[in-house]
Amino acid sequence: MAEYAFLLESAVIWAILLVALFCYGLLMDLCFMHKVSETWFDRTQYWLKSIRTILASLPLLGLLGTITGLLTTFFRMSVENGFNLQEVISGGIAEAMFTTQLGLIMVIPGLLMLAHLQAKTNRWVALRR
Repeated sequence: MAEYAFLLESAVIWAILLVALFCYGLLMDLCFMHKVSETWFDRTQYWLKSIRTILASLPLLGLLGTITGLLTTFFRMSVENGFNLQEVISGGIAEAMFTTQLGLIMVIPGLLMLAHLQAKTNRWVALRR
């Protein structure tokens, strides 16, 4: 586990985690913490488009981490002049692949909660008619 501690130094990984934490907190609040009411509906409508956009940024942040990891790898390869090349390459590729994986993994539960929230708002609208 200690060999992967360097991943915590990545700003992109922290950005993915913080964006996901914000979205999950908001989705949990809207989906499960409040009784369905006019106020709840207005608040949900206010946040729905923003939540979609923020969730869509998670895989893009993962791709940004991939590019950053690969650029770091190429830079280290040029600076190292071949010394310990295997370690340089594997560390950079690990960071690159991990950020992509993290971005994709973090978006899936958010999309499921968003679908639940959308269905809940649709049911509320149908009952109001």
